[in-house]
Amino acid sequence: MMTFIALLLLAAATVVAPQPAELCPNRCSEPQAASPLPPEKTAVKETAVEVEEPPPPPLPAEYELADIRTLPQDMSVYSSPLAGGSIAPACRESLASQFRKHYFSPWDSGAPIFDPSEMIRDMNKELGKEWYGENRRQLPRTTLASLRENCDLGRLPSLNRRGITVVATNMRVLPTARPFFKRGDGFPFDMLQQSGVKLNEPLRVLHLSRDGLWAFVETSYASGWIPCRDLAYTDDHTSRWWRNAEQVVIIKDFVPLRDITGGFVRSAKIGTILPLARETEEFFEVYLAARSEPDGGVVELRARVPKEIARRHPLEFVGADVARIGNQMIGTPYGWGELFDDRDCSAMIRDFFLPFGVWLGRGSYDQTHSGTTISLAGKSLDEKSRILVEKGVPFLTLVYLKGHIMLYVGIRDGKPLVFHDLWGVTVKDKEGKEAKQLVGKAIISTLTPGSELALATGPLLARVTKIRIVTDSCGSPR
Repeated sequence: MMTFIALLLLAAATVVAPQPAELCPNRCSEPQAASPLPPEKTAVKETAVEVEEPPPPPLPAEYELADIRTLPQDMSVYSSPLAGGSIAPACRESLASQFRKHYFSPWDSGAPIFDPSEMIRDMNKELGKEWYGENRRQLPRTTLASLRENCDLGRLPSLNRRGITVVATNMRVLPTARPFFKRGDGFPFDMLQQSGVKLNEPLRVLHLSRDGLWAFVETSYASGWIPCRDLAYTDDHTSRWWRNAEQVVIIKDFVPLRDITGGFVRSAKIGTILPLARETEEFFEVYLAARSEPDGGVVELRARVPKEIARRHPLEFVGADVARIGNQMIGTPYGWGELFDDRDCSAMIRDFFLPFGVWLGRGSYDQTHSGTTISLAGKSLDEKSRILVEKGVPFLTLVYLKGHIMLYVGIRDGKPLVFHDLWGVTVKDKEGKEAKQLVGKAIISTLTPGSELALATGPLLARVTKIRIVTDSCGSPR
């Protein structure tokens, strides 16, 4: 009988012994295999096995990282030192000029901004993959074949017209609103979601789908498909006037825009830019683009915007306005590609800077590499922190690692802090398997969020490779 029990114990020990795991980037130690039991302790261990406690449950989905619980999630705590003139007047003018050049570039260029052959290659690549739909089942090849036919790629580019968005819309990699996931459980990462596009954004219209429902367009920062109903065509005169007008910018998220009679006409997010018609004591009167039918040409709507939700563009970079913009984003849900009107990491950084007239590209790589970078590759964690503190300018310094971007906001208790929209951190469970501890929102944190957990890939700081000061084009940190 004792021999049989001993065999059972040996089998149980073999099952629960943790397997060696790969070393983390910060060289965390490997789990140790269970030590064999001394023969004389076998009888005692029999009792221990019978009453063994189950493993602790995983952290609840609503678990908040220690950084979120202990650091003030209030931008004003960190931005208060920013006095007037944080960006010198000459630099502000230079940044504003660069902003207008980029923002209106789809109307200025006689040719596509992006290489059409690369666009076609990328679409063909996506059409050749296996995808899963919203029902978590693999998409049939017939669906992809129909999309390929509707793209009519053999004729792209077939148009070259100026356009403008008449509502906020989604830019898609292929002409469909249906989600494409890499796996059946891939929600919310719809890989066809390219970017959100705001109301009144200048476009270059390059192509129409075969069914005429979708337009392939360029903005100043991305290219993709949007529904034709969401754009209007502009002529030289209108686009020239629109560009040369004074502009105001929305500084409050998800606000209704109403016409001069008070009727609702559109909604807008922070960073939406509108040409000014006239100003009263309480309101800005602005123009909104609308689409006429059946020709699709632009017509102008006049809206009245209260001054508490809009300012003349660009705002001065002062602490109160930095906090005003940033605090509206803290705690908002993560949204891949701006799905559901949310923001991912680079969309949040871009929207944060838009009201201040600082132009950034759409993705984290473009935002970092459109200026002069300071390399942190190959540095130790202490060296990276030291360089960031010594050379970084709070609220003007981007912190980059592959696939993610953050904004340096200063130091607290000797540690550099960042503002970023974080999906989650990768941890190891009791068996040594990797799992994702979700954050799913915009936060202020250290560069080691989740350090209280068993991080599987080490702290974010270990993977940071570059920083960039966004005023670098002015020739000085500020």
